[in-house]
Amino acid sequence: MKFLFINSMSRTGTSLLYQLLYGHREIYFAPYRIQFACAAPFGFPLMNPFKDNEQFFKTLMTKTTIVSKNGEWPQICTANLSELFPEKMDSKNLIMGDSPLQTAILTIHHILDINLPSEEQYYCLHDDHSYMLGSEVFLQHDCKILTTLRNPIDMIASKKNMLTMYVYGRQDPQQFCLKDDVLYKEFLRACFSWWAASYEYAHHCGFPVLFGLLKSAKTREEMMDRIVAYLGITTNKVLLDDKTPLAAAKYHNELLANGSSLNTIAYLTKGAKEDNTKAHKMSLNAHEYDFLLRIADNRFFESLSDSVEDFIQNIAYFYINFALNDLEGTFTLWQKLYRDKCFGELFAHYSAFNFGHSNAKEAFF
Repeated sequence: MKFLFINSMSRTGTSLLYQLLYGHREIYFAPYRIQFACAAPFGFPLMNPFKDNEQFFKTLMTKTTIVSKNGEWPQICTANLSELFPEKMDSKNLIMGDSPLQTAILTIHHILDINLPSEEQYYCLHDDHSYMLGSEVFLQHDCKILTTLRNPIDMIASKKNMLTMYVYGRQDPQQFCLKDDVLYKEFLRACFSWWAASYEYAHHCGFPVLFGLLKSAKTREEMMDRIVAYLGITTNKVLLDDKTPLAAAKYHNELLANGSSLNTIAYLTKGAKEDNTKAHKMSLNAHEYDFLLRIADNRFFESLSDSVEDFIQNIAYFYINFALNDLEGTFTLWQKLYRDKCFGELFAHYSAFNFGHSNAKEAFF
């Protein structure tokens, strides 16, 4: 069985891609999430620093999460395996495979007491921001890589929705304003996800998927056809349906169990829905939007949302042509670290620019 890695940045439509691929008989979706990038040690178990089996086992149990309670969005309840199965915290439950990743998968299936897939062509795994590991760590396995991308301004609007929920609860995000420094840092991260995807695609690694082309009824089928061709799987009507019911199973990956974070804006505004790809219209105020337009020209990103062919042809040149008004040289530094394969150092820089649950209050004026 080959691996299918979805190695995107958060807020880029990964949940939508999951929902569209879910139900295809040639893809097995892991009912858990190994936090390759989002939990220390960085890259584990794709990059395995441990020779000690007991340490490997304990790390795996703390880095692997499942949905511990299904509920209506946004009540997302996840927990790691060490919390849910304390009675199984014995390294005797480690099942050795031919690689650290295979060992991890065999062990998790053993802990969860679920069968390994036998009919599917791909075993799908995902963790947010794992594109920061570079491509070689994935390509050591027989695999395909999908990377979702989204207009950076809409990504920031989506991030603002989540930060609003963390700090202010169920309030309209346009009542509040993100600090200019926060807008700048999050925009830098969003643009770098485009740069890395472009760099890898230009070097024949992975396949980029644009959120706007997936979400639009006019372009969804063509975008999915390109994905089908890249993966070498059969065309199926299920690939156009983002409402495929979950199969009856004991455990689910949080992306499938809890659905898309696009629901955030409907929750915060008590009913409004994104009926197009311009999320910023419902989330960002005039100051925020104007500030972002001064950093970089948004017309390039908007133009790619109209045509699958234009997106596929232009994305390979993005990493060469993209210009950013970055006086501190941060973007240039990140590019150098990526090219030099200094991924741990790069991720430390990148993570320092992140605003999430722990520092959400600091993001607003």
